[in-house]
Amino acid sequence: MYFYAYNLHKMLIYFKTGNYKSIKDPITLNFNAAAISEHTDSNVIEDESLPLLKSILLYGPNASGKSKILDAFAMFKWLINNSATEKQGNEQIEVESFQLSEVTENKPSFFEACFTLDENRYRYGFEVDKEKIHKEWLLESKATKEYPVFLRIGDQFEITGKRFPNAEGLERRTRKNALFLSVASQWNVKKAEQINDWFSRIFTIHGVSDELYKNVTLDLLKDKKHADEVKSFIQKADLGIQSIELTNVPLYRGSKDLPRELRNTLITEEWPAVFTLHQKFNENGEVIGSARFLLEDQESEGTQKYFNLIGVFIKAIAEDRIVVIDEFDARLHTLLTKSVIKLFNSSKTKSKAQLLAASHDTALLDRDLLRRDQIYFVEKNRYGASEVTSLVEYKPRKESPYDKNYLEGKYGAIPFIDSLETLVAHG
Repeated sequence: MYFYAYNLHKMLIYFKTGNYKSIKDPITLNFNAAAISEHTDSNVIEDESLPLLKSILLYGPNASGKSKILDAFAMFKWLINNSATEKQGNEQIEVESFQLSEVTENKPSFFEACFTLDENRYRYGFEVDKEKIHKEWLLESKATKEYPVFLRIGDQFEITGKRFPNAEGLERRTRKNALFLSVASQWNVKKAEQINDWFSRIFTIHGVSDELYKNVTLDLLKDKKHADEVKSFIQKADLGIQSIELTNVPLYRGSKDLPRELRNTLITEEWPAVFTLHQKFNENGEVIGSARFLLEDQESEGTQKYFNLIGVFIKAIAEDRIVVIDEFDARLHTLLTKSVIKLFNSSKTKSKAQLLAASHDTALLDRDLLRRDQIYFVEKNRYGASEVTSLVEYKPRKESPYDKNYLEGKYGAIPFIDSLETLVAHG
């Protein structure tokens, strides 16, 4: 594993959100490690007095709100990175409050994160609706005390110059639909730039749209320093692939989507094609060479997804990045997803990368893989609002079979599905 020159003191402590889509009352995903004696030599980032979890998995039935929680994090990140540049004039902000209660439907959504940056701890958040930013705050912690860096309520700003130098006056350049932090970053305020840059480096992925990240893997494969890493990830996944090759080939018009007479029309540009190499045998079972398969056409969707995400995993581990991924286990075998979780939880990599993922694969509910505080259950209450509970709050015995207990309903967050047979049964 090649490590990059990157600051090792940027980590997520918690993320909190409320009144957003299916989330009514604020919920918190807490990366602070609980005081439990499980996987203390791994799974936890020991940073002086602040032990933080390396991964958290969300479980719950369909429509419980797992995706909405991860979507809230993606929205939080997007507004930090883009609200100063993407939003213009009176353009609306794409947030949605909880609509099943008259108490919340016309109130702003809430987002907040606590994180470390260099030697300091920060708490940053905001309240926002479709029209404007209602409140925004950035606080810095030293020891046990918090100090305001800036506070914003409506059009009123309070900026602490010594903690946020060169930001004075930028409030006049901040539109009502833009975050002050995002504006300050655009105007080269160092602390704002550092925070903005850290959030921009977080990978937010939907597990069935993994092709959007294929270029991350391709870039590593093109680099001689990292090509062997990518190949090793493929070889160790037991996909029957000996190696992979990257070759530029002529680009043809989309063969499946165009009329037959246009399918072989040559376009002058070339595109990078990934070929997988498989052993080829004679009638005696002896290896006689290799067969080349085009990844996009001849390999399974699971193999393609894994390839697309290899670059994300390598860069996250090497550069201490956060990976947020929905539908994590979609199209991937249980043992392969377990291997990825072990990679993030490992003490061998010396990495401070963190993983936040949603899954339906109960085989991952394994005490040999995860601590109790790394498992969160998501379910909706009788009012249609998503709630989260950490497994550690149920206080199960360490030897309890988490997956069996979960499927038996002991932790909630499972679907109660009526028999579908009665819908088609004939008398």
